[in-house]
Amino acid sequence: MTGSPPAARTPGLTALPPRTVEFRGTRGGQAALTWGQQGIWRSTQWLDDGDPYFNLPWTLPVTGAADLDAVLRAVGRLVERHETLRTAYVREGARPGTGTQAGAGEGTEAGAGAGTVQRVRREGRLTVGVYEAAAKPMTAAKALAAELAATGFDYAAELPVRCAVVCLRGRPRALALALSHLALDGWSLNMVAAEWPRLVAGEDLPVPEWQPLDQAAFERSDPPPGAQALRHWRSGLAAAPRSMFDFPEREPEEPRFVRYGMDSPAAAVAAEALAARHGVTTSSVLTVASAALLAAVTGHSTAALQLIVSNRHHLRTGAMAGPAAQDGLCVIDLGAGDPGSVDPGRGDPVAGTFAEALGPGHRRTMATYRNGHYDPSLVLAARDAEAWNRGADIDLDAFFNDVRQGGRWSGLPDVDPGDAAALAALRGRTRTFFVGAYSKVKAKIFFATGPAPSTCEFFVLVDTAFLPGRVAERMLGGLEELLVRAVSADVQLDRVAEVAGLDPVRRPAGWTRIGPDWVNLPETEALLRRVCAPGPAAVVVEPGDDGPPRLTGYLVARPGLDTPDAVHAAVMRAAAGRTGVLAPRHYVLCPAPPACPSGWPDCPRLMEGGGRVPSSAMTALGR
Repeated sequence: MTGSPPAARTPGLTALPPRTVEFRGTRGGQAALTWGQQGIWRSTQWLDDGDPYFNLPWTLPVTGAADLDAVLRAVGRLVERHETLRTAYVREGARPGTGTQAGAGEGTEAGAGAGTVQRVRREGRLTVGVYEAAAKPMTAAKALAAELAATGFDYAAELPVRCAVVCLRGRPRALALALSHLALDGWSLNMVAAEWPRLVAGEDLPVPEWQPLDQAAFERSDPPPGAQALRHWRSGLAAAPRSMFDFPEREPEEPRFVRYGMDSPAAAVAAEALAARHGVTTSSVLTVASAALLAAVTGHSTAALQLIVSNRHHLRTGAMAGPAAQDGLCVIDLGAGDPGSVDPGRGDPVAGTFAEALGPGHRRTMATYRNGHYDPSLVLAARDAEAWNRGADIDLDAFFNDVRQGGRWSGLPDVDPGDAAALAALRGRTRTFFVGAYSKVKAKIFFATGPAPSTCEFFVLVDTAFLPGRVAERMLGGLEELLVRAVSADVQLDRVAEVAGLDPVRRPAGWTRIGPDWVNLPETEALLRRVCAPGPAAVVVEPGDDGPPRLTGYLVARPGLDTPDAVHAAVMRAAAGRTGVLAPRHYVLCPAPPACPSGWPDCPRLMEGGGRVPSSAMTALGR
């Protein structure tokens, strides 16, 4: 297993003979994927082969009088120190020399990492490119790093790192890197950046005591970790909308996914002021603001976001290079109800304003970050169970990622947020820009900060099959407007769309809300009729049992569809992947149809029940 950077085409660089760095670590080995690796692996398998979406370009300066040999030794020590940089990801049973031949379920959420192992190579060689820059070596190195990262990695056969040294007048000045996200995450990049000058200087740094092989063993210990996180997920799944995007799809743009960015020092100053006033973090302010914008656009009073959780709370993982992040579920109540009312499930007052939502939203956000380390297979099983109980697939493709170091800004302008004129002047420095378009991304919307310390660097990516690309750009301006306005005035949650300049999604006639979910009643009834064909069927909205209205499905019993659980199983199979349908909460099986379509509730009944739990959830009538 070796690593070889492709020939560079970056202008202003002259290729010199490449060099080979030999490395020999303290150990090699094989283990199952860590939970953090599984999350990245699952996403890479969702992409086309060779897609570089999860590649990380990275540039490190070379300061002082270090010569090329010293830099190459530092590269070798870096690879030796961190096992993740000499790890292959291999599907067991793959054909020799390939990373193909997936097992059952591989590449799907249900088979996240199943049959795939991490193999740490103890020794090997890395080919390092060497280039002479005409001028500005760091600028040239950044362009070279992007070029190195433009090609996907062969995870089974290639080292997850490519690198090249950029020189100026023969003296090394920068290291250009392309790294697989399977090898390093943002936290790890900062670790490498801190180690790099010490390695170049020749320091003999101790080998880290905790590596992904150790993490994999810990995650499979007895008892396994993550029980509390699993309870957090189950609670969140029960409260979340089945999808934030339960409305009709639209004709997507080409490419389908677009991303816009914003630099706004005013938004950062406003977020700091709100955080201080309400005793929360700026990360929570940005999370609640993102949730409020998403809920306002999609017509929900509860928003579900998956937060990217770094999982670096423990000293061991804090010193480990390798992906440790997992998705955490954050469900935030944004109903503009009576200020004095209380959500019985959580005990928090129902928020009427954005400011009132910050405290409860902060508690949800912190709970999510505390409960982000879990066995993905158990969470997927919990999602499947909730989908079966809810009556529709659970779609959680809405994300928020705060990548700032320590979740804060360190160099904001010294502006009094209470000075309206000064804050308005600061807004004059706001810049929005188009980042890029992509053909395939596993998200319908993705909010993210950037690492800039002196401004609110913020990004929004949208799936244009659900939201127009211009909505991403408008959300950026809407985020700034929401935060700045909330500093000096109460912003009612039911006016967030208006304040932010957003147009809420309009659902056609026939859509109604059932609890936290929107459902297309005619489409749901048509699906039940197809399941029951050739027999007749109907779906009726009826009062729930001490809760929201429920959907009741009426049908004529026949062989194969003679119990509620059999009917529910058939409906769930037919509803897979549909955004507009919701399986009935209750099924009534009748011996014959009514004389007129509205007469189903008065029909004689053979059996009825929810169909979620076989037998015990049913009531037999007349048998």
